[in-house]
Amino acid sequence: MTAKIIAVTQQKGGVGKSTIAMHLGAALHEKEKKVLVVDADGQNTLIHWSSTTCEEVGIPFSIVNLAEAGGEIHKEIKKFVNDYDLIIIDCPPSITEQISGIVLLVASIAIIPISSSPADYWSSIGLMKLIQQAQIINEDLKAVFLLNKTEEKRMLTRELKRSLKKLSFPLLKTRISTRECYKQAMALGKTVLQMTDRSSKLASAEIRACTNEILMLLK
Repeated sequence: MTAKIIAVTQQKGGVGKSTIAMHLGAALHEKEKKVLVVDADGQNTLIHWSSTTCEEVGIPFSIVNLAEAGGEIHKEIKKFVNDYDLIIIDCPPSITEQISGIVLLVASIAIIPISSSPADYWSSIGLMKLIQQAQIINEDLKAVFLLNKTEEKRMLTRELKRSLKKLSFPLLKTRISTRECYKQAMALGKTVLQMTDRSSKLASAEIRACTNEILMLLK
């Protein structure tokens, strides 16, 4: 068993990296994959999220904190690759930190969450250059954009989709909508896949569809 590594990365914060990383982990676990989620962001959102549950059933997969590993993170990741099918890494919101660049050198795919904000689009240009540099060494590295926290009817979302299609990396067909249930899940120490209200069911369908797309790219 040699794990495929999924890097969830973006140059700026607020795009939902941690939410995507956590829910990809949940959807992959649901598919009976052995999953490790790595919190490599100094804010430790995933660590806090997983520790908030007060119920017997919380986050159903392993999470490890490697935010302090810095330039040695690849060595820490190497310790886990033979024990998991997939390792998902929540990268810090900066391309100037060593962690982001080093993770890209060992990743199989980079997921770039982007919301319908001009600032998100502009920040993605710098990240694209970093990924393209990593691809010189890591020739198998793929990269895709993921529309997150979006509203399909908004003009900005439609314009963003058109703009992204002009860039070097493809855009996943699945988009993740803005839903309050993600915040509720975080507060409860769960994921939306473990919740049963209507909004959570709609969110779960999007997460599962997104996960299926990513798995196809990893084949």
